[in-house]
Amino acid sequence: MTVGISPALNLQEHITKYRSPYQEFDVMIYTGDGLMGRQVTGIRSCDLVILIGGRSGTLGEFSIAYDERKLIGVLEGTGGVADHVGDIVQIVAKKTRAELIGDPDPQQLMTRLLRSYQARKRRPAASMPREEG
Repeated sequence: MTVGISPALNLQEHITKYRSPYQEFDVMIYTGDGLMGRQVTGIRSCDLVILIGGRSGTLGEFSIAYDERKLIGVLEGTGGVADHVGDIVQIVAKKTRAELIGDPDPQQLMTRLLRSYQARKRRPAASMPREEG
């Protein structure tokens, strides 16, 4: 099942204002929050996030995922934000307990992410580290 999270209030606005696809989705959630607001809903709804290339939208999504302590996969060598995540984390200098896993091979990245995700699921909620700062 493929779920889309739209910045629009309804399908008409999704198509006309945002010029976004809709036929690929089984379910569409209309947030009405605009492009930036939609990112918070999307990231908070995910168990893990994968960065591939990216520009300012990807940077915003990464920032939310990082602050939300998400499991973040980075497909290295794809350009854009994905190739600068390490630098961004150093510049921000904030420990959030997000977990970053990078790999240039998509299959290896997915294998490593799924392994880490399964390990996270087995940990009791009380033992999950809390955010700092």
